[in-house]
Amino acid sequence: MRRRDFLRQLACMAALINYPHTVKALETNSTEKWQSAQALPLRLQEIYPAAHNGRLYIAGGIAARWGIPYFTNRCISYDPVEDSWREEAELPENLHHAALVSTGERLFLIGGFNGAYTHIWKMRSSVYELTESGWQPCGHLPQPQAEGVVSKAPDGSVHIVTGQSPLGQANSSRTDHREVKHHYRWDVDNQKQTAQWQQLAPIPTARNSATGGWVDNQLIITGGRTAQGNLSATEIYDPDDDRWRKASPLPLPQAGLASVTVNDGIIVFGGEMFTPKEQVFGNVWRYSLSQDRWTSLPSLPTPRHGLGAVRFNNRIHVVGGATNPSGSGTSDVNEVLIL
Repeated sequence: MRRRDFLRQLACMAALINYPHTVKALETNSTEKWQSAQALPLRLQEIYPAAHNGRLYIAGGIAARWGIPYFTNRCISYDPVEDSWREEAELPENLHHAALVSTGERLFLIGGFNGAYTHIWKMRSSVYELTESGWQPCGHLPQPQAEGVVSKAPDGSVHIVTGQSPLGQANSSRTDHREVKHHYRWDVDNQKQTAQWQQLAPIPTARNSATGGWVDNQLIITGGRTAQGNLSATEIYDPDDDRWRKASPLPLPQAGLASVTVNDGIIVFGGEMFTPKEQVFGNVWRYSLSQDRWTSLPSLPTPRHGLGAVRFNNRIHVVGGATNPSGSGTSDVNEVLIL
């Protein structure tokens, strides 16, 4: 994706523009409602949280204090029963756009960028695991990769699909990277100490900042963007045939969005776009796998991008993100959609 200079974006305090609801969904379910929960202990965006052992975990990200952004190695977790946050072991390095994934027993942090102001976009291939003694290295991706979709399959394996990787040897600026179609699988149970990744059928549409997850042994990927702009493409992977197929496109082309899986589909939240104009999305969409169609749900109370979403039973916590496109408007919001 072609972004403007990152530091200039961080300084830009553009006013929030709510995207008009120009797309009419096939139906609207009015039974869902939003509530507020305990705010994050710090303002964060560009996060990929995960549910693990009954808690919501966030690791790294782009934080902000007094409107000034910085990169963090903090890890925090949230108890949805107590509605409270606590500090966890710090990461070995400052990371943003790194993705958490839980296998049920183990929690991993995969890829992302080693955020520092001399190399904001230095992409990582690292895999870390949270252990009793803190975050420990656990092998590497086949190559540096970030802004992809990382998820646990029903068989317990971990998949990373699409995102960006370095064009060549250079790996420190945004222009050093390109969108990729890569799709890798890690059989966690068979490799207890070191991550070893198997290459699978590539996703048809290369993109970054997409979202998705597994439903009924099918991996759904939707949204995202390239240097040419946002995408609405939805593609579904069948592991039995190692093959992708097209599905009904997202009603609006959204990128930098988040999602959770639900019965028979996924729910997608927020996002941003840069062209033809800069704006943040408040839209929430639900996709039905059996019907291959999208319907609208109540919009985010606080439209934002670079956010995270985690589900606990019928409650979906949508956390963090930024209320303005790109680097400004970083929030500590914790809003809950009740299904």
